[in-house]
Amino acid sequence: MTREPESTGRAKAWVSTLGAALLVAGALTDKATAQGAEDPTKTLTMLASHAPGGGYDAYARLYARHVGRFLPGQPNVVVRNMPGAAGVVMANFVASQAPRNGSMIGLGPGSMATAALLGSQGARYDSREFTWVGSLNNDISVTVSRSDSAVSTLEELFTKELVVGGAGASDNSVVFATILSRMFGAKLKLVAGYNGSGDTVMALDRGEVQGIAGWNYSSITTMRPDWLRDKKINILLQMSLTRHPELPHVATILELARDDRQREILRLIFAQSQMGRVVMGPPGIPKAMVEAHRTAFDRVLKDQEFIADVEKVRLEVSGPMTGAEVDQLVTSLYRATPDRIKEAGVLLGGN
Repeated sequence: MTREPESTGRAKAWVSTLGAALLVAGALTDKATAQGAEDPTKTLTMLASHAPGGGYDAYARLYARHVGRFLPGQPNVVVRNMPGAAGVVMANFVASQAPRNGSMIGLGPGSMATAALLGSQGARYDSREFTWVGSLNNDISVTVSRSDSAVSTLEELFTKELVVGGAGASDNSVVFATILSRMFGAKLKLVAGYNGSGDTVMALDRGEVQGIAGWNYSSITTMRPDWLRDKKINILLQMSLTRHPELPHVATILELARDDRQREILRLIFAQSQMGRVVMGPPGIPKAMVEAHRTAFDRVLKDQEFIADVEKVRLEVSGPMTGAEVDQLVTSLYRATPDRIKEAGVLLGGN
């Protein structure tokens, strides 16, 4: 398979991916409009920000299997995928077109909360206006290389070229590769435009690329646990502010920072990881229904059937946040100084 590794190839891939995603979103818009008067006590639509087969889809379906039991009326929960732009397509839809009666929520990456703030292409919303229900985990991403590549240590990441795969322009696999290259001089050759994390991982498996600069560790343990067991990949760096308990000796990107300015920018960008797999709804949901969703979220996390399901499907639910905690974090991010927000946005290639 041949792809254009330069900016022109990435731009074409981005336009193609976003265009296809908008077509999907448009089709779902018609369905959602028809459901605008849906009784939230009878039917709940759960949107997943990524295509079937990946980590976000798995978490959305996990949550959907249990949340209905804890909502008023015990509604039937239907999952629909709305992939595109690392959750931005879904977030745009939820912000402007989803029913505002509590009958539709979505699950996606924490980066949805910072995309518009940092000027990500296509993000047309204010994250402070969303109804934040809660986050299932503190999702730590890692930079990995194939064990047969020339790069096997963090130090070699800055002295030898590593071809890394990426999805859309706002996906962690692209964003984090950009940060490593622009801020720290990592010798990464980015091949972007893959259709989500599943497609990128398949490219890594085929040897089409040699690494991924932003792959959720929880996705690795779910999708490719044998790669960890058989040492098929090297974990070079944790793209997070804190260490994962299973990776105590792997450095975090914050440790690469050379001064307070870089640390502030990194904290602004990587706060999204704390929100991991976040559940949210549109603005304007009635207060009683907001409380119902937040209470249901809290009860799901403590439910024994849910806990057993988590263990069965080998998903990671750790460091969760309540809806109020997500609200507070999002609000704090918007309080960052304009200079730091601008620097972070420019670093990420935002507007």
